[in-house]
Amino acid sequence: MSKTFVVATDLSPRADRAVQRAFRLAAWVQARLILVSVIDEDLPDPVAHQLRDAAELRLAQFAASIPYSGEVNHDTQVVLGDPAEAIPALAEQADADLLILGLHRPRAYLDLLRETTMERIVRLSARPVLLVRDPVDHAYGRVLAALDFAPASTAALSLAAEIAPEAEIFGVHALHVPYRGLLAPRGSAGTTAPFRHAAEALLADWRAAGRLPAALKTVEIAEGAAHMVLNAQLDRVKPDLLALGAHGRAGAAPTLLGSLANDMMRAPPCDVLIAR
Repeated sequence: MSKTFVVATDLSPRADRAVQRAFRLAAWVQARLILVSVIDEDLPDPVAHQLRDAAELRLAQFAASIPYSGEVNHDTQVVLGDPAEAIPALAEQADADLLILGLHRPRAYLDLLRETTMERIVRLSARPVLLVRDPVDHAYGRVLAALDFAPASTAALSLAAEIAPEAEIFGVHALHVPYRGLLAPRGSAGTTAPFRHAAEALLADWRAAGRLPAALKTVEIAEGAAHMVLNAQLDRVKPDLLALGAHGRAGAAPTLLGSLANDMMRAPPCDVLIAR
């Protein structure tokens, strides 16, 4: 079935990488691509409509200048609204398989006090989101997938394999041992063996439950907190794409993201793919 990708841009230089990556991926998987830009709806009507007309022309010219644009079925849309609401709504309306975003403009003080527009878009979107950080001078070659064997991380892994068909994929599962310091001294494995055996059983069931990407080389089970384990694997694997699932806290609103996804958005180590 034909896929649809949506890429959002504010037509600033920092958004160029997201658009370039979107065209590259769309050409690879033969997806339809929608480029969207949002004009602030709070502006006076004459100003907003003048900006929209200018943005439509600039967006079309920008799309035509991108490599691979001639190979991709694409169109452009400029809408009035709040970007954090309009972009997820458009992705939903288009039944998008992937929403592609660039990184936000760093604002050291404000970023400590509130969500960035990028974070709000990811939080409000039910669609998988690709955050593009790195230059688009190569196809993805190494993917690191953070796995908890739940549907969200499995979906992120599967989508990563689709958009990075030439990449090696490495999986990592963080093994949380409660009250680790009380169970046994550091380096003693005997008392923690039941937790590892349980994780290995989960991994075996997960492998048996469905078709996994052939490019998935290994799944390492590493003891420690999720952030610590993931950062260690990032240093070791040096991926150009990180795939992870986003989870809200139990009983919380479905728009909440897990802390790991939030932290990776704040300071992405590479391009990041987030799926619910």
